[in-house]
Amino acid sequence: MLNKLAKNQYVKLVKENGKKKEVEYGIVLNENGDQYDIMSVGFENKDGHFLEYPPNVENLVQTYTTHEGTIFDEVKENEVRRAMNVWVEKNYKI
Repeated sequence: MLNKLAKNQYVKLVKENGKKKEVEYGIVLNENGDQYDIMSVGFENKDGHFLEYPPNVENLVQTYTTHEGTIFDEVKENEVRRAMNVWVEKNYKI
């Protein structure tokens, strides 16, 4: 679990809704103290596989804090990191 995030870091966001656990993957775009703008790239489906979002989804970038109940972790799965790299190269222009 990460308490501090860095710009351009790939993160895994785990949100628990009762017994249900939702996993999203994103990139930290900006940091302002304990608030982070994170662009969602994809999510984990019920079978545990990574699926990417289309680039035209509403609310692709959201602001999170490390104190709001979302667990942040580093993306360690090589397959997911590669898929995120491809998505960023195709859809995100700096």
